[in-house]
Formats: sequence, C-alpha cells, structure tokens
Amino acid sequence: MQETTTTISIPDPLVDPIAFIGHFWLQILQLVILLLLYFILTRVLRRSLRAMGVGPEASSGIVLISRLILFAAIVAVIMAFFSPSFAAILSVSTLFGTAIGLAFSQALGNIVSGLYVFAARPFRVGDYVKIGDVEGIVREITLNYTEVLLPDETTQLVPNGKVVTSEVTNYRIEMSDFVERSEELESGADSSVERSMRRALYRLKDMTGYDEAYRYTFELTFHMNFDHQNLRITFENVCKNWTTKFLTTPNYIVWAAPNACVVYRFSFIVASPMDIIKYGSEFKDDLLQVYWKGT
Repeated sequence: MQETTTTISIPDPLVDPIAFIGHFWLQILQLVILLLLYFILTRVLRRSLRAMGVGPEASSGIVLISRLILFAAIVAVIMAFFSPSFAAILSVSTLFGTAIGLAFSQALGNIVSGLYVFAARPFRVGDYVKIGDVEGIVREITLNYTEVLLPDETTQLVPNGKVVTSEVTNYRIEMSDFVERSEELESGADSSVERSMRRALYRLKDMTGYDEAYRYTFELTFHMNFDHQNLRITFENVCKNWTTKFLTTPNYIVWAAPNACVVYRFSFIVASPMDIIKYGSEFKDDLLQVYWKGT
C-alpha cells in the first residue's frame, strides 16, 4: 500500500489575511510581545542607568546590546513565516557572524567584563581605587574600559578585562561603619592598632557633614639597622603635624618584618579623593626625611 504524504499549504497573506493570521497566530503573538518589550525595556533601562549615574557612553552601549538581543529574538520569530531554505541561508550567515565575533573575542570579553563591573559595582565614578598596579580616581566607566586619573594627573584607560582579573582596592569608606568598628576596638585590649583607631575615633566624633570619606593606606619599609625607636618618634611628630590637613591624625602600625626589615603601614582619612593626590606625596616625603638624613 502506497503511503501518501499531505502537505499543509500556507495561506497567502494578500489573498486570505485572516487565514494567514490564524495559521501563524502564535508567532504573531510572540512577535507583538517582543516588539513591546523592545520599546519598553530600552526606555526603562536607559532611565535606570541614568539614575545609577552611569555615563552616557556606557549606558548607550548597554542599551545597544539589549536591543541586539531582542532583535535576534524577533528575527528568530520572523523566520517561522518563511520557508526552511531561508532559515538555512540565515543559519549559514550566522556561522559567518560567529567567526567574525571570534576575531573580536578580546573586545567582546572587555564588553562582558564591563557588564560585570556595572552589575557588581566594585567602585563608582569619583572613587579612589587601586586596580592591579594602577591607582587613582575613577573618571569614567564604559563597556570597554575604566578611565583612571593617576596621581601625576595623567589618565590611563584600564581594560575592563583587567579590572575583573586584578585585585581591586576601593579606598572609599562609610563613616558610620568606620566609627562603629573603632568603638568595637576601643573596648578591647590596648594594642597599637586600637590606639591608632581610637585616635581617629576622637576626631571623627567631632566631625559633621561627611557620610563618606576616603581612607588611604601605603607602606614604607626600613632596614633593621635603623634606630626604630627614634624612627617611631619621628613618625608620631610627622603625623601630628599633618592633623590639620586630614580629617583625623594619620596613624601607622607595624605591618610586617620580612628579611631583616620592618614594614610600616600608614593611613590617613580625607573628605575628597583629590586630597589623596594633593597631599599624599608630600606626606610620604615628610615621613621619608628621616631616611634621607639617616638615623
């Protein structure tokens, strides 16, 4: 017995548009929903990014990627209206598009990393940060790179791929959290760390008007041959002289003692990240005067 195959003819939209709509009603519904999402989502996304303080260049890039994703979904739905041969041609062209995309994999990787930076928000524009061996004030965050103003007042573009793979230190602190940690230390034993934090607490309690600040830290290493007792007296005097420049009296702790050396970690708190650039180098120079002169 010979088998017979039946083919379902697709109604001509020009001859019988109602039958055509009835045949593709599900695809048409999906297309309408995707079009609505296309217009609504892009507007909501742009407003949300603006409210988050994202720059215009970065927000335009994120909106563009969202539009491309929705556009690809719309194309996939439209393909259902055409013959399989058209779908095969489109699949071949997609393979070529994938090959081109692989050629730009590094740029695409930076874009993906940029999306991660926007989502995780390890820092924001205006923060003083250290990304790997690069430190300075964040001037702009885009999908491809993060622009950093260096202490020598030059700018450097850090690829977002490096931001994701490097150690990131953000020197911005919440004043309320800092005071709370200081009060917890105040009730403990009388160690050098707690004494330093307590000195900062006394000044912080008198401060008003600052919800956030920047606590910058750096290290100085001195050989054991130095007179460290005299060295610490010098550090104390220098820190007291800089009390009026910073929000609190700078402090220091013994951080490590590797290979016959002692590492001191210093910290100071300022209201603006530009104060780190303005005063940081001069403060270090005062501390190092004891090194230039010798002890």
